[in-house]
Amino acid sequence: MVTLCVASTLLLVLGLQRKQRMSMPGPWALPVFGNYFQIGDQVHISLTEMRKTYGDVFLIKLGLMPVVVISGFETVKKVLGKQGEHFANRPNVYCFSLLADGKSMTFSEKYSETWKIHKKVMNNALRTLSMSEVNSLNYSCRLEEYVCAEASDLVNTMQQLSKDHGGFNPFPLITLTVANVICALCFGKRYNHHDKEFLRIIEINNDVQKVSGSGLLADFIPLFKFFRSTGLNELKKFIRTLNDFIANAVQEHYGSHDENNIRDITDALIKLCNDRNKYDKIYKLSNEQIISTVNDIFGGGFDTISSALLWCMLYLLKYPEMQEKVQKEIDEIIGTSRSPRFDDRKDLHYTEAFINEVLRHSSFVPLTIPHCTIMDTNLNGYFIPKDTSVFINMYQVNHDQTMWRDADLFIPERFLDESGCVDKNLIEKVFIFGMGVRKCLGEDVARNEMFIFLTSILQNFKLVKEPEHHVDLTTVFGLTMKPKPYTLRTENRL
Repeated sequence: MVTLCVASTLLLVLGLQRKQRMSMPGPWALPVFGNYFQIGDQVHISLTEMRKTYGDVFLIKLGLMPVVVISGFETVKKVLGKQGEHFANRPNVYCFSLLADGKSMTFSEKYSETWKIHKKVMNNALRTLSMSEVNSLNYSCRLEEYVCAEASDLVNTMQQLSKDHGGFNPFPLITLTVANVICALCFGKRYNHHDKEFLRIIEINNDVQKVSGSGLLADFIPLFKFFRSTGLNELKKFIRTLNDFIANAVQEHYGSHDENNIRDITDALIKLCNDRNKYDKIYKLSNEQIISTVNDIFGGGFDTISSALLWCMLYLLKYPEMQEKVQKEIDEIIGTSRSPRFDDRKDLHYTEAFINEVLRHSSFVPLTIPHCTIMDTNLNGYFIPKDTSVFINMYQVNHDQTMWRDADLFIPERFLDESGCVDKNLIEKVFIFGMGVRKCLGEDVARNEMFIFLTSILQNFKLVKEPEHHVDLTTVFGLTMKPKPYTLRTENRL
């Protein structure tokens, strides 16, 4: 009995010591649900407001899960940069474990030597397509050929929509356009915009993003995954269909693979993995990991880029004088006799500044995908135990008044130096693609796509809002935040 009492007392003391060591400021939390309902549906705004009270490092609880929230540019730099490996893991979030059958390099794969090799292979595959030669003097690489071909179709379709309907909702067209580039990159195949399989997969991917981005109680209260839930059941169904579609496409590539004819990212991944597995017998990549890599590129690629373009067009409607400045630069540098190319980015400084101000001001990726500590660590004087979930508030960094003059105002010129050239050091402070070991590998691809689509549209059209419509910059929260649906009209410039 005495032994039991001593053991119980010891466990209580150790528990109190651990609680004390983990002690940091934060809001009061409800039993069981924590701060889940307190943060509401605009999570980034709630966390930014809490930062004013609790500082750059504070603790919330989502259900039963303690979460450390990180804000402030210098503190975020420590977490993603200097101390990056300490925070490089992913937490065990239930809905993320469903993506790519739990093998997603982006969402669920743990930080390890295998993950590092997986990342290297994925990076090399993207580079292969970005540098692959084409049988045309008009394009620098296969990626540019795909993007420019789709941009041409986008311009033609927008012109037809305006002719037939006047004002139209750009959301479906932009989503289809960007998705077709991703399909060409991943599978070497372009779909007709009316193809039923293509439309179904895009719809499913949108549903996956919407449901997983809204935050399920099962993610934070594990017991809830055993309860019947319409949202959870729908998510499982959506993900199963998407996983099967991509797995079938990858298996088809295995059957027709020719290492001397790399058609797309899937071919490049298969070749890179085959080459690697010949000499590395310890850290091999399986067929399932190839499928999960394609899944990551497919799912993440077009959602980010389509969101960026929809925000760009909305800001152009709100600030027509800025639209004129971009068009003036396009007219002077590119002219009307040819279409925009990747290489033009370096010369269109105001256009680049405008795009980066859209990325900063909209902050449509408000939080990084959740991180998790890989070991016990300290940050700004606070102890954070191993396996603690971490949210990084990129929205706050992009709106920090100490970093950005008039942070709430939309000012593209902030990214230009005195000579009118883009300030690359300032662009690096815009947090949208992350930073450090978990940084998005597709940033260069995404930026090139955004540039080509936007300049192609503005070279050909003036975008005009419907007279009766007010331009609303309110966001719809998710893994990537979309603007509310809107309509526009185009007026021909050429």
